[in-house]
Amino acid sequence: MFASVVLVGLGMSFLSASVFAPDLVDKVTGDVKVSVLKQFHQIFAPDELPTIRLGGEGGMVELDHCDGTFTEMVSYRIDDVLPLFAAHNNCGGDVILGWDLGQRVMVEGSDVVYEVVEERHTPKWSNVEALVGMTGEFMVQTCFYGENRMRFLSLAPVGPAGSVD
Repeated sequence: MFASVVLVGLGMSFLSASVFAPDLVDKVTGDVKVSVLKQFHQIFAPDELPTIRLGGEGGMVELDHCDGTFTEMVSYRIDDVLPLFAAHNNCGGDVILGWDLGQRVMVEGSDVVYEVVEERHTPKWSNVEALVGMTGEFMVQTCFYGENRMRFLSLAPVGPAGSVD
């Protein structure tokens, strides 16, 4: 009986928080999800590099398909801005929220190892010009949970899989 009352109370607290502070709930639960997934990867696949899937080109419609790929955003194609691949955080894009500078990653279907070489944060819906001058071969982007911020990481090749220490 006591456990039931505690669980109902806890559920009511979470419901109230999600109604009155949805961004805070989104941030906290998103941060927990990213941390847990990062820990699972370190425990169950410590020798495997994280892998992302790059999809086709498009805009918001293609991005909203939420198919687990990073869409190449045609609206970001301007001089001096690297090709940009984006995914919603709740559609697999949150994998990059757990990466730091120097993180090595793979792209599905490629044998090239990439390294995160630069990072920028911008408010959502910022001008593309905020990304001018980032170095690397391409960028990946997602939004932070519960915040008005986007995270951009540029990736540069460091060599073929198996030959990189």
